[in-house]
Amino acid sequence: MLKKKAIIFSLDAIFAIVIAGIMILACFFYLSKTTTNLYQNQDIYKLSLDSLTILEKDETLKTAIETSSATTIQQFLNSLPDQHCGNITVYTSLSTAVLSSQKTGCTANNESTIAIRSFIANNSNIYYAKMEAWYK
Repeated sequence: MLKKKAIIFSLDAIFAIVIAGIMILACFFYLSKTTTNLYQNQDIYKLSLDSLTILEKDETLKTAIETSSATTIQQFLNSLPDQHCGNITVYTSLSTAVLSSQKTGCTANNESTIAIRSFIANNSNIYYAKMEAWYK
């Protein structure tokens, strides 16, 4: 009679190990199917934020507003690496688009990130520069 209890105990232990193994495999397959697209676009978002910071600090955005010309912004966008594309639009504080420029040879993509930076030009008026960036 003692041997039967030992056999039943062994079968229970084996059954528990099999169930635990199935659970671990299910978790592994679930986690391996998750996508990391959010983290892949982080570098292009940082590029957008840095680009807007550079354009503000060297007063390119301010000059573009004062002269009503986006040529300097266009030159900056064209100097980005070949695999990066971008579009910069400048808005007033009332969300009216004032200037817009896109890198030459690029078409808009669904997988883009957007960065926004505010700056002051034209006698303390507030403007917003929005850069949409994507990979070619």
